[in-house]
Amino acid sequence: ISHAYLFAGPRGTGKTTVARILAKALNCKEGPTSQPCNRCDSCKEIAIGRSLDVMEIDGASNNSVDDIRALRENIRYVPSQARYKVYIIDEVHMLSDSAFNALLKTLEEPPAHAIFVFATTEPHKLPQTVLSRCQRFDFRRIPITDLVKTIKDIAGKENLEIEKEASYILARRADGSLRDLLSLLDQVIAYSNEGESEKEGRRTISSSLIAETLGLVNQDKLFEITDAIGEKDTAKGILILNQLMDSGIDLPEFVN
Repeated sequence: ISHAYLFAGPRGTGKTTVARILAKALNCKEGPTSQPCNRCDSCKEIAIGRSLDVMEIDGASNNSVDDIRALRENIRYVPSQARYKVYIIDEVHMLSDSAFNALLKTLEEPPAHAIFVFATTEPHKLPQTVLSRCQRFDFRRIPITDLVKTIKDIAGKENLEIEKEASYILARRADGSLRDLLSLLDQVIAYSNEGESEKEGRRTISSSLIAETLGLVNQDKLFEITDAIGEKDTAKGILILNQLMDSGIDLPEFVN
């Protein structure tokens, strides 16, 4: 077990979630184990975010040297109930230079009961002195096929009927981020009405509903404008663009 871990990767790919699972694995009654039981008091407290020995710190809002000094003061004390004190620092790249310097001493000589887990979307912003003292794991964007499978699982649990094409539109728009996918799905569900497009008692999420909700461009319009570009028909291209702007579509999304 390392005393410091670095989880690096795009947003919404599970860095903080895996950090919590690691905290469970270290502090489980049957642990340290690769399969936390999820039944003991430690596992339950970590799952609901009430464990006194697992601290989640937002690096963006607690980025001063005073915040890190307070952390260093706290770290000296042994865990109250668990086996390890686990400090999860999210967006760790937001810490100031002086805060990193204050943290470095603790990373060089950490107490045996303390584990650090740093999560960041921008690992290149961390000082080399900090990087060299961490065990690094790189998270990657979640493949579209996995995101589509997740949508299918959620649809089954939420009594939704989601068209296959609609699933792929959401998965592509999420750009490898599970959190973005869930946020988009929430928007679409909130936008649809109970009485609208129901099928066998299940609400149907169609590709047209998603396009309307998220300000996406109809695929036919994309083909029309690429045809106009291919034909070098400027007037036709500008006419289509004006129609799209009048309809209130998201222009950066259209360009993408």
